[in-house]
Amino acid sequence: MAKYKPRPTKPNPVIDPWKWARDYLSPMEFDNLIASLNKDLSVSIRINQLKSDPKTIIGKWEQAYQWASSPIPFCGSGFWIAEPSASPSRTIEHRLGYYYIQEAASMLPAELFDFHELDHPLILDMAASPGGKTIHLADRTMDKGLIIANDASRSRIPALRIVLQNWGAINQAITNTQGEWYGWAYPDTFDAVLVDAPCSMQGLRTSPSHSMRPITENEIQSLAKRQFHLLESALQAVKIGGQVVYSTCTLSPHENEEVISRILDKYPKEIEIEDIQDKLPSPAPAITYFDGIQFHEQVKKAVRIWPHIFGTAGFFCVKFIKKGAIPSGKRTDAHGKKPNIKGSYFNERESHHLTNMISSLYGFDLKSIIDNQSLAYWQYKENIYLTPSQLAIQFPELSFRSMGMLVGKFFPKGWQPSHEFVSRFGDLFTENIFVLSNEYHDAWIRGEDIRGIIKSEGPTGKILLMRDASGRNLGRGKMLSNRLKNMLPTRLF
Repeated sequence: MAKYKPRPTKPNPVIDPWKWARDYLSPMEFDNLIASLNKDLSVSIRINQLKSDPKTIIGKWEQAYQWASSPIPFCGSGFWIAEPSASPSRTIEHRLGYYYIQEAASMLPAELFDFHELDHPLILDMAASPGGKTIHLADRTMDKGLIIANDASRSRIPALRIVLQNWGAINQAITNTQGEWYGWAYPDTFDAVLVDAPCSMQGLRTSPSHSMRPITENEIQSLAKRQFHLLESALQAVKIGGQVVYSTCTLSPHENEEVISRILDKYPKEIEIEDIQDKLPSPAPAITYFDGIQFHEQVKKAVRIWPHIFGTAGFFCVKFIKKGAIPSGKRTDAHGKKPNIKGSYFNERESHHLTNMISSLYGFDLKSIIDNQSLAYWQYKENIYLTPSQLAIQFPELSFRSMGMLVGKFFPKGWQPSHEFVSRFGDLFTENIFVLSNEYHDAWIRGEDIRGIIKSEGPTGKILLMRDASGRNLGRGKMLSNRLKNMLPTRLF
């Protein structure tokens, strides 16, 4: 019997993440890079423009929490918070989605889109979870553009859903399919597509959400192949004249310049890169040559964010404009296996009745919001949702995991608005408001019920908007005979 001989394996060396930095930067620049990485990054937040005005609210938070803030130059709603005495992750505003903690460089992709001439843009976020860039897109359109937030990983969908709920985005629907499928299924459909591609995360700076680890040459090649196909699908799915932004949180040229150089070589007449250097306080051009490869001449218009220049993590970003049709590839996913949401739309009479009831109950103009954002009511069992009216028109066969916002539900004893609805619109309420005195404030934001408040101080059984003495939204409360019930969701604690 012949002896078994194992099949020889090809070498699969671990990639040195510092190689491209050493090869590209001068010795002095490389030393500056190392020095910058030894310094802690300031916390950076992006303010929810659906709920407040960044220029006004940041000053109030500075005073309330003794923060020292400075603006992020390429994001009007973004701020660095230097050495905060009160952690930005522990405030009631963060829990209610008034801001999102996000690394500053990651705020750039959504800022690159131009929506000025698009009243209700159709947007695809191809690899959306955990959702930071998705909610930024909702802000950029003031929640008027329909966003299809897709992620290929089922396990990442719950995190995406929670971020969208907390932010209060309504004109959105979540799908769970391979991003490559969209180019085949919906060619020339979207006004804008974001591809924040899965990557090696070799951004040269370790953080809780982006940890650096050893990565092999085979992994890099596999990632680059996937990134190319995702980008190609995005370019197929966007309309002629539409915009595609491709971004990664790695500085690996194989996943950045090489990928976009290949796509430019394949579609030389159908796409072009828009120069986005003016979006930054100083130019940050991509590299044009690496490891024996001369990249396409347009590649230099892309942006490579070096940590030592911008005080951020490493990042890469490029914006494409589609100039001509791109043939679609083969279908890569059995999309019909994904579950549809059950339920039915309200008719005009039902919609009018519910809108008037909620508007009267809380004293604000809900009809104008519904009309302005092109929304429609959807009911499943006792749950009532506000959903994008364009979803059924543009995507009648699209299967999705969730859509819109839960407005509330009907109970035998009356109507109960959702936490998301009160968090998003509570600052507009003028009726059924309970102002909580300072002595109860800390207990409330710990999630505790408040006892010792007599029944005559509020209507028993109704759901109230809670505010503190300074007017901050504290979520929902329910006045009972013996206590004020705290209805902040347990997931916030």
